[in-house]
Amino acid sequence: MQPAAAQDALRGKLLYHDIGRITGAGVSCIDCHGGVPGALHGLGKVADNPAAIAYALGAVPQMLMLRGRLTDTDMADIAAYVATPTVASPDLQRTMIGAAASPYSDQRLEFASPGTSTVRLTNTGVLGLRLDGEPAIFGPAAADFAVRATDCRPGVLEPAHSCIIEIDFAPRGLGLRTAALRIEHAWIGGGMAVGLIGRGD
Repeated sequence: MQPAAAQDALRGKLLYHDIGRITGAGVSCIDCHGGVPGALHGLGKVADNPAAIAYALGAVPQMLMLRGRLTDTDMADIAAYVATPTVASPDLQRTMIGAAASPYSDQRLEFASPGTSTVRLTNTGVLGLRLDGEPAIFGPAAADFAVRATDCRPGVLEPAHSCIIEIDFAPRGLGLRTAALRIEHAWIGGGMAVGLIGRGD
């Protein structure tokens, strides 16, 4: 196995945070080791040392779910990330705008009545982030919510750039109405979700 120095630390960051989703293992490195730097359970020993990851996969029972799911390249890239945790990357942030913006959370819109509010997505990282597909609404009351307008289109959202998604709420039933807005992208998590909550009277 080659040293990780020439490997892809950016890809390693994606794998460290999201290998559970990417491989179907259900758990990622960050779930047990925490964030880098300052990670737990001796993670520092794998910096630029993919052989240490290979050893741990075979020797540590808690890593059983990842055995056979990581290639040599994956291990080299993760080792490169652990050695270079400040690797430049994208970072997608969301801001809620309008009457439905929650005072307590940046993860949902809370409609007290029919109307329109906005989700702004901003790439606060230093690399571009590829958006995949159009924003879409899912969930039990998806028909009560609609994308009124958006410029969050498939393509690269450059650093320091934003796009917006305007969401209409028009309840078709009574009581609590819930759904979620999903924006697919090519970074950690594979996308971002925003909760949509409203009430039909």
